[in-house]
Amino acid sequence: MNIIKPSISMKLKPHKNSTLETECLFGESVQILDNYLEWAYCKLLTDNYYGWVKKNGLGYLKPSTHRVLSKRSFLFNQRNAKSNCIHHLPIGAKLAVKIIKDDWAEVHLSNKHDYKTAYVPSKHIVVMDNKVKDWVAIAEQLLGTPYKWGGRDSIGIDCSALIQLSCEAYGKNIPRNTIDQLKTNKKIITNINNLNRGCVVFWKGHVGLMVDRLNCIHANAFHMKTTIEPLNEIIIRMGKKHSIVKMFNFN
Repeated sequence: MNIIKPSISMKLKPHKNSTLETECLFGESVQILDNYLEWAYCKLLTDNYYGWVKKNGLGYLKPSTHRVLSKRSFLFNQRNAKSNCIHHLPIGAKLAVKIIKDDWAEVHLSNKHDYKTAYVPSKHIVVMDNKVKDWVAIAEQLLGTPYKWGGRDSIGIDCSALIQLSCEAYGKNIPRNTIDQLKTNKKIITNINNLNRGCVVFWKGHVGLMVDRLNCIHANAFHMKTTIEPLNEIIIRMGKKHSIVKMFNFN
């Protein structure tokens, strides 16, 4: 089955007050493994994350052909920017495009939607196998996005989601959580002076991405948003108890 809302919460337990584990984005596929009342226990096929989701956010969509590369876009009920907006689409949303005409992509919807198809600006999407040359620019596009623990929708994200979503645009699928991203098979940087654009810095429970030799972009709870700041300032604020664990070159 597929996600048919802009995003839905994946919870640790089948309860509205349970911990938010991650968010599943429009068009992504899940494998249902168990059911409990209005909840389904499933695996998100994008990154093999397991958790409970509300069944009302699931439906059937045609196979994805495109994905959203803009920070955020919208589904309109007509091929017109003044038409009614059905809902937003976060970066990383997957779409089954029927046809592209006059700068608009007609997108297939599920039988649970009020419309069979809707429209998204074609400038906001790319084919599924598209690979950007500068994946750091995708992270920079999310600058200012509010911090949200477990967030993966571009309305609110956490540190590891920033890295995961940016990597996907680069054509690389990596794990969802920082602890698993640490195990990624990438070139290890041993000298902090050798960091440059595209290098990733890990602390215990946190991760950031270098935009140049000195500055790092990261979604963080200190500023409660995605910011760019000098790496040295982050290191000082984190303190000795949270020193750098590992540094990778992700390029």
